[in-house]
Amino acid sequence: MAYMAPSIFARRFPAQADQVRLARREVEAYAREHGAVDPNGIALAVSEAVTNAVIHAYVDEARPGDVQVVAERHEGNGLEIQVCDDGRGMMPRSDSPGLGVGLPLVAKLAQRFRVESRPTGGTAVSMVFPVRDPA
Repeated sequence: MAYMAPSIFARRFPAQADQVRLARREVEAYAREHGAVDPNGIALAVSEAVTNAVIHAYVDEARPGDVQVVAERHEGNGLEIQVCDDGRGMMPRSDSPGLGVGLPLVAKLAQRFRVESRPTGGTAVSMVFPVRDPA
């Protein structure tokens, strides 16, 4: 019997800078395994979205929370990836350490892109990327 890759990737990472690379690497491997057209672009988009959560989501909290990353291939609809946090939501920061190019870059890399406030608090970034048709 051939090995079948799991159909859904779901993982929580501590919202810490040293976890961004791990999230990127794991999602990139999932994307390659599930026929993504541009796994490197997906890796970059995930890095940007996770980094955004690390920098902004838990800024006022003594201890950072988690960033949840979920990826799933949908037949005919591409590879959907969500990066979610339970932090303070999308709020401007006058002391922002970033340049403000992360989410616009994600929007450029993805086929579809959406940022939403979560009903329970925090932010959800949803991205969809093209996949190859199984031959």
